[in-house]
Amino acid sequence: MTTTAAPRKLSRAGIVGIAVALIAIGAGGLLLFGWMVDETHFDRPSAEFDALETEVLALPGIETVEKERWVEAPTFANPTSWMRVTLERAALPSLLDTACASGYPDPVMWGLAVRTPSDAEVSVFTDPVVYAPSPGCPDFGLDLVATVDALDALVPGRSIQVAIWENGRLSFSDLFDVRSDVAGMVPLVEAADELRRTAGVDPDAEVEISGAMLSAVVAPGDAPAYAALLRTLVDDYGLTTLWDGAGGGTPIDGVAKTQVRCDPEHIEAVETAIRASGLPLAEAPILFRED
Repeated sequence: MTTTAAPRKLSRAGIVGIAVALIAIGAGGLLLFGWMVDETHFDRPSAEFDALETEVLALPGIETVEKERWVEAPTFANPTSWMRVTLERAALPSLLDTACASGYPDPVMWGLAVRTPSDAEVSVFTDPVVYAPSPGCPDFGLDLVATVDALDALVPGRSIQVAIWENGRLSFSDLFDVRSDVAGMVPLVEAADELRRTAGVDPDAEVEISGAMLSAVVAPGDAPAYAALLRTLVDDYGLTTLWDGAGGGTPIDGVAKTQVRCDPEHIEAVETAIRASGLPLAEAPILFRED
């Protein structure tokens, strides 16, 4: 005669244990998810990275060095190395040479704040690179020394961030200086073609000049005309804000528009001047803002 074993019953303690385990797994998953969402950093110190910091700090003209080396959830692998250096212009070539000659084996995310003789500050940032001459060698995509010198002469006392965007556009931004009104940014717009040449980037690249009240995208050869337009709009028509819709700005109602603030009585004259400029923004819809 065949007997069938009775189903195995879990004890109350067993059920409680399983429940606790599931709660713990769920809590652990939520914690891991939170780390991923918040990009929580878990320090991974390195003697070699400390040595690179020491090398940099030893250079004449270096003011401060901040650094961090970390991993993130969920892999907790492939540490990221980040270093931000504030330095005098005279120290810039030595810093670049030291970074490229360093024996540090991992790619480094660099951020530089370069103080110039005219009291300008030029900041640049770069993602890690993984090719020769060294993984720690920064590649900003432009001739940084020449660009810093050009900005030193052009915008004394100003703070400018330089970047190459994914579309190849060369950008000069000053979003925090109280002098970043339209008139204060015109010298950068006027020098856009020269800045492109100085930086050594693609000669067909657009140059974006942006501040708190201006976003101007200057195509090759358009710098004199763009600067002249801005001077007319500011001096004759009270322009206080212009965001270039032809440069791929934020769409409004699904369409990129040039946004303008000016004296209300000059709205028609401002639009006429923009349409007659022959610049790319002449073809974009214009939105006059009152707020």
